[in-house]
Amino acid sequence: MKHELIEYTDHNIPVKWIVHDALNSVGVVPPHWHASVEITYVYSGDVTSFTINNIAHPCGAGSIFIVNSAEIHSSIANHCSELKALTIQFPYYFLNQLIPDFEKKKFINLKVQECRESKELRQTLDEFYQTVISTPNELFAIQINRLIYTIVLLLCQSWLVEEGQLANSNIYIRDLGKIQPILSFIQENYDKALSVEVIANQFHLSPNYLSKFFKKTLGMSVLKYLQLVRVSQAQRLLLFTDKQTHIISEEVGFPNEKSFRKAFETVFETNPKKYQIENKR
Repeated sequence: MKHELIEYTDHNIPVKWIVHDALNSVGVVPPHWHASVEITYVYSGDVTSFTINNIAHPCGAGSIFIVNSAEIHSSIANHCSELKALTIQFPYYFLNQLIPDFEKKKFINLKVQECRESKELRQTLDEFYQTVISTPNELFAIQINRLIYTIVLLLCQSWLVEEGQLANSNIYIRDLGKIQPILSFIQENYDKALSVEVIANQFHLSPNYLSKFFKKTLGMSVLKYLQLVRVSQAQRLLLFTDKQTHIISEEVGFPNEKSFRKAFETVFETNPKKYQIENKR
């Protein structure tokens, strides 16, 4: 499942970024992680919730979230016509070259209060957002690189803490590497009749071991993750097609419309039909 919507890559620029808006950022992004350090900034509008390591945060205009290498994060984005947001991914090796002993440090998320440091970071992210949505000129790479290094400096000054142990060094901590093939299998086969037993057999594991391993690693059950993937797909079909809810329920893999409605209401606190009518309007 692709959650990175608009990427820009330039060999002269050391980071990637993703621009989100109301049209292409609606959806449930199930728990995932990166080797990169990721910063997400909400320029306007709001996201329903942004979760890092099982801690959910409200996410309105001006919110800034920093996700360290290998930290599990997810989001729920309801329809918001004013939504404009930016995600920047800083490769681990890039930060490791810049920051002394970076593998023993990590960034923390502070409530972005109206202090000088947060204002300066927000202003820099505002400028980054405006620059990347504008038509690039011949000095584009220089402008972006200036902003990248300014952002890193500001983060190091106010959001970086010493851990005293390996905290940030690779994506395979906490068995994340082992679970990735299982997540990929679910993402590619969510529309089929999956169960804990079916998934466990696919990887020659016992259902009991898979359930415990999944819960320990992701903080949620196998079936909960499967439901989030299905709800994410269903949400897009509700918004961008005229298909009826019972058809959508079947297409995304729910065994019946009742189970689809229950799972959807758990995430969005409204039933699928009402959600479709209100948001398409």
